[in-house]
Amino acid sequence: MNASYRNPYTIGGWVSGQRYYGHADLRQYILLGSDNYIWIIGTRRVGKTSLLRQLDVQGRKEYLPIYWDMQGCVTAEDLRDELVFALEDRAAQWAKLGVDVAALAGEDMANALRKVCRQAEKQGARVLLLIDEPEPLIEIAQAEPQAVQRLRAAFQRPPNLRVILASTKVLASLQEISRDWPTSPFLAGFAPFYLDGLARADAEKLMRQEQRNPVHVTPETIRRIHDFTGDHPYLLQWLCYRLYQADHSLRPPRKEDIVLDAMLTTLFQLQFDQLSPAERRILLFLVDGGAEVEVIANALGMATAEAAAYLYMMGRLGYTRKSASGAITLGNRFLHRWLAENLSRLTVEDAAISDQRVQEMAQAGLEEEVVYWQEQLRLYRDRLGKLEMTAARYEDSPPERLQATILDHKRRIQALERKIDAFHKTYN
Repeated sequence: MNASYRNPYTIGGWVSGQRYYGHADLRQYILLGSDNYIWIIGTRRVGKTSLLRQLDVQGRKEYLPIYWDMQGCVTAEDLRDELVFALEDRAAQWAKLGVDVAALAGEDMANALRKVCRQAEKQGARVLLLIDEPEPLIEIAQAEPQAVQRLRAAFQRPPNLRVILASTKVLASLQEISRDWPTSPFLAGFAPFYLDGLARADAEKLMRQEQRNPVHVTPETIRRIHDFTGDHPYLLQWLCYRLYQADHSLRPPRKEDIVLDAMLTTLFQLQFDQLSPAERRILLFLVDGGAEVEVIANALGMATAEAAAYLYMMGRLGYTRKSASGAITLGNRFLHRWLAENLSRLTVEDAAISDQRVQEMAQAGLEEEVVYWQEQLRLYRDRLGKLEMTAARYEDSPPERLQATILDHKRRIQALERKIDAFHKTYN
């Protein structure tokens, strides 16, 4: 391989900065929107950690970010230790605000968080708490409920705190565990947002590595990569890494590139395990080919509205996608191969999440998503008005870049209007 080129695609680790692509509108809403409590829901390897790491970097103008990784924690004390470790990463920053990070090691996690927020508030600063892999809270809430109740209360009290959770939907079982608590259920008040595949334009930027040293990719190769991966971030990186050539280009993918290595096999098993019984039935039904919502509902003995709710969740999480004809199909060709090869042993029993909870999540997600789209529509309309006022100053010859920005905003507005119209037609 030419010594001047290295394979630019990243497999396995999180990315940020110039290596991070996509979800610009979501990131803006998380940082500047009206919700102070947001739950990002995504499957494994979809980029939840990378999103939080990017928010950690991007949010420093408005906030003091804390990246709190709960993975591997078994007790409330473990959670506290991880919070202190996160604060120690920027001990000098906190020392300027009067926070003695070392002393927090003697506090419980709720008190430690309150003290940090209180000191930040005295300096007029806001805290952005980015919680990764919070699933250990499920078992800790059963073993030490008071500790998790106190943490829940600590989220609500500081006026300068914004909390972002990023997990799989398995965290929904925490809602059931905490339903009878004297405090509110743990996830009450958290607005759910789904992290799925990249938008097509962002996926193409990733393929081309446009933010770094651009890679040569033909339109046909791009089309086939879209088809193979469904624009799932991990699959995009994985496949592009495989397709990368010494001349800094990507070759077209072939059928034999749909390889299930150990990492992908584990990934798809985990994704299947996180489905409810009804969702599993739908996924297995689609192995034989795509179908309309009504056909799926009839074949599986569901009401159409019930099937539509499951398919909403599955689509937002990348399990399914819509074909050009409008049929629902599996989300990518790698998932299809894994399902086909494991069909005989896969079961709909012993699911980690109930059908009822998925239906509740779908309803909450639908309601929050349309609010989010409406907020984005308002922002883009406001910006378009300002851009058009700026263009008017140039009379008949505004700069080409300004014209392109105006056109881009008009396209985004039209796309959001179509999404909102389609939502009302489908779910009202």
